[in-house]
Amino acid sequence: MNPTESPAETTDKILITDLPEGREVVTYFLCTEKEVATDRNGKAYLRFKLRDASGEIKAIHFDPAEDVVAALAPGDVVKVGGTYSVHPQYGPQFQVKRLRIMEPDEYDEGLLVPVSPVDSAELAERLTKLIDAVDEPHLHALLELTFDPSREPGAAFAIAPAAVKNHHAYLRGLLEHSIIVAEVAGGVAANFAEVDRGLVIAGALLHDIGKTQSYSTNMMAPGFTDAGRLHGEIVIGHDIVRGVTEEVPGFPVELGSRLRHIIVSHHGEKEKGSPVIPATREAVIVHFCDDMTARVGAIDEAERHAPSGDRWSAWVGMLGNFAYLGNGSDDAPSGSAGSPGDE
Repeated sequence: MNPTESPAETTDKILITDLPEGREVVTYFLCTEKEVATDRNGKAYLRFKLRDASGEIKAIHFDPAEDVVAALAPGDVVKVGGTYSVHPQYGPQFQVKRLRIMEPDEYDEGLLVPVSPVDSAELAERLTKLIDAVDEPHLHALLELTFDPSREPGAAFAIAPAAVKNHHAYLRGLLEHSIIVAEVAGGVAANFAEVDRGLVIAGALLHDIGKTQSYSTNMMAPGFTDAGRLHGEIVIGHDIVRGVTEEVPGFPVELGSRLRHIIVSHHGEKEKGSPVIPATREAVIVHFCDDMTARVGAIDEAERHAPSGDRWSAWVGMLGNFAYLGNGSDDAPSGSAGSPGDE
């Protein structure tokens, strides 16, 4: 039997975005992070993160049972009884009073795992349109092989998240993000006669392909894989593209080098993880379109998690700022969470 502190069983799922402030509730969440800490008296307590399809929240449990402390792990689904509150400095938090690790047949996974808001059929159609826009035969063949859903990395690409947090951190997030970057970058490239638009589209679609191996595709246990931590998504992506390139007969060496340069330089700066900085027109376009669309995605994510009517979001790490939402009246709350740069 799973470790338990017997929270009441008579409850339906309450999403994080619907938690009532200051009122005790019983519901269930996915545990994504766990930390055991000790208070000044040496007693163990839990700090962890809870997630469902609507978002993520920090949680704390000051009086956990010993078997719960030992057994609870990221990826577990827990039924909890406790109270949601918004601290003026630390933001939203769920204080757990009782907790039970649930069995797989006791919960609806669809309410726990966030999924791209864009329909899968639409994403597939947009991906096909982008691949068809690449006329260079070797690049076109490379894209067809890479994104073939019956093999890797295409199978993982169709479902993988684009991040662990910040932007497109949900099922099909990598597909959605890569398509957006390619569509935007292709539009920019069309304005420059000297730019190889097909190479830009190919590079944009492939720029994050390493995430198919660096992030877990199991959103019940989100996080980095061993390969992701040991090698990083840029190195992995470079190797994936080189490997598929070798499957395309007669793939031009120069073209392959220029394509892989887009992948290894797309973070834009060595300080941000790229071994080199963009040195071609195509790489510059992909980098800035990737950075811009990711930031917009981070604002979208912050807005989804903001209480209705707030004019400002919680702190957005990718922006190094709060995001202005402009909702409600001028005297509406300015946001509920503090930040490293609080006024």
